[in-house]
Amino acid sequence: MTTAPANRLKAPDKALLAAYGGAWRLALPALAASARLREGWAARRAPRDWAAPCDVWVQAASGGEAYLAWELFKAAAAATAPHAESGAPSPNVPGGAQVPADGAPAHRQLSFLATSCTSQGLSVLEKAASWCRDNAPHVAVRTAFFPFDAPGWMRRALDQAAPRAVVLLETEIWPGLLAACAEKSVPALVLNGRMNARSLAGYLALRPFLRRVAPARVLAISEADAARFDLLFGAATAEPMPNMKFDRFASAPEIPFDANPVAKVVEPGASFVVFGSVREEEESDVRAALKALLAERPKTVIGLFPRHMHRVAAWKGHLKADGLHAVPRSRAGGPRGPVEPGTVVLWDSFGELGAAYGLARAAFVGGSLKPLGGQNFLEPLAQGVEPFIGPYWSNFAWVGREIVESGLVREVRSADELAAELAKTLKRPTPPAKVKARAAAYMDAHRGGAARAWAALARLLDGEAA
Repeated sequence: MTTAPANRLKAPDKALLAAYGGAWRLALPALAASARLREGWAARRAPRDWAAPCDVWVQAASGGEAYLAWELFKAAAAATAPHAESGAPSPNVPGGAQVPADGAPAHRQLSFLATSCTSQGLSVLEKAASWCRDNAPHVAVRTAFFPFDAPGWMRRALDQAAPRAVVLLETEIWPGLLAACAEKSVPALVLNGRMNARSLAGYLALRPFLRRVAPARVLAISEADAARFDLLFGAATAEPMPNMKFDRFASAPEIPFDANPVAKVVEPGASFVVFGSVREEEESDVRAALKALLAERPKTVIGLFPRHMHRVAAWKGHLKADGLHAVPRSRAGGPRGPVEPGTVVLWDSFGELGAAYGLARAAFVGGSLKPLGGQNFLEPLAQGVEPFIGPYWSNFAWVGREIVESGLVREVRSADELAAELAKTLKRPTPPAKVKARAAAYMDAHRGGAARAWAALARLLDGEAA
């Protein structure tokens, strides 16, 4: 399926786009009041100097998608690396350009424009661009804020970027951008696509229009997601691919105890349990689990990490009301040395959760005891700890239920069960090296999404069906 040419757009489509553009302009005063959107304000309206021509425009909504873009750049760099000794065409280079024996590619650089809606996403993309400069100079990445999706601004943005293809990551359906691509016959490709039933229901109201501006191809993270994209854009638009997020997973290098900042807080070999990324809605459950665990194993040191720092004050009150001995991280590990056994250390600063997992004998990952979607349980696995999670982890369903069935991640249903299982684990934790090896084997079996994504994009650049 190819992107719809301009003559496929009908009068209702043009009226819809005109109303859509008008809504963007009416919303500008409200958008300007947002501190998040004020950053990069001028760029978000696609000024005349917003971008220079590129081969591919990649849109990554925020930080998570930006990391996927980085994996795509790595795959493109590996597939198009010059073959210095042979002078042969580099595999998967669009056009099959020759590479001379001195290693300098005969073809022009593969150039990407990478955009994001958020400053966090842009920061990740800038790191990816720096990685390419240092490790793959034949791949150039320029970054910019993603423009507001008003059709006129998107047409101007597309004229400036003049890409041969546009890539949208995960769930990015921008009517203005897709319409501009259709009008200018620029093929669009959705990679690592995901769409839940609720999102599909919202988009179906625009199905006639979206089918006329549909992407050339969708590579989705599951059969179910592919089926939803097909329902929206038309049959045979989508197919499944390995989730690119698996390509990002790597066992973290072991941090020597003396170099670990959390070593100032806990004694070597301490019975240390991390409660990571705890959300407000599950605080009562976590309080119950803390009390039960410390009643069973009173010498355990607890590292308590609220997901949001504004909850630290509330947690101070909770711990005092529950009669637990607690100290804030900012006052722990100083001249007095590590905390006493039985202490709850309340983390009131950012940046040490991974280091804490590296010293933990057991861990719970929050956002999962209530229907909140869960938080990143791969982080403790990368540090060699088998995490416990609650039953609600839809945000990470892409990992596959097999990770629970294999015993790498342990699912509990209640605070009481969590406390009991943590206490049992503290008696005989699995050695970190064994956990890392099993986790790496699981991830290896699911990798390959980035290479598959680049292969589809390379075929699109060559004018073939993705």
